[in-house]
Amino acid sequence: MARRLPSAPPVLPGFTYVTVLGSGGFADVFLYEQDMPRRQVAVKVMLAEIVTERLRAMFRAEADLMAQLSAHPSVLTVHQASVAADGRPYLVMELCSSSLSDRYRREPLGVAEVLRVGIRIASAVETAHRAGVLHRDIKPANILTTAFGHPVLSDFGIASTLEDAAATDAVGLSIPWSAPEVLADESPGTVRSEVWSLAATVYSLLAGRSPFEVPGGQNAPADLVARIQRARPLPTGRADVPERL
Repeated sequence: MARRLPSAPPVLPGFTYVTVLGSGGFADVFLYEQDMPRRQVAVKVMLAEIVTERLRAMFRAEADLMAQLSAHPSVLTVHQASVAADGRPYLVMELCSSSLSDRYRREPLGVAEVLRVGIRIASAVETAHRAGVLHRDIKPANILTTAFGHPVLSDFGIASTLEDAAATDAVGLSIPWSAPEVLADESPGTVRSEVWSLAATVYSLLAGRSPFEVPGGQNAPADLVARIQRARPLPTGRADVPERL
């Protein structure tokens, strides 16, 4: 399937468009230069063709959640949120250099670095849980690296409160890092399933692949789901990873 072209960047007062940073299923991310204070920022803009009241509500919820949590040093900072003149909601966020998904398949990460990342992101996840929030999509692509080299958790776009999680559909499921009960539609997500996803993410950073991905084997979504249901990941294949880890 061909990748879609990014949408046109909106005109935002106080910001100058620079370039496209990325595209997703619900939004595009653009690089803008903010006039005051002078800095470069990432601006996440919802796609006009999919703007519905439900998605507007999800976008507002993401802005509110990230505003509550972004004081945590391991949660991506959101500077502001609003609606562009053309009706598209947008978030103005801290500009990060890359996500860990850009690195972990390309080069091995040291055990000490992976542990530092795991501890920092676990702290962010615990803070979210204490606030009654489930992230629901913990994976390497949602761990970004700041300009100072610190990992931060991003993309609370499908997050939900613990109170309404049971009534929420599993939107945007990321199979390789999802818990068995989530894939079996037995649960839309719990604190326990988030711990699974975090552990699967840490494994991926160590192994250079997701836990149930077989190098050179069949790794279609159905194959991954079947292996995850059996819950028997392959060894990382690294001699420098302690057995207890």
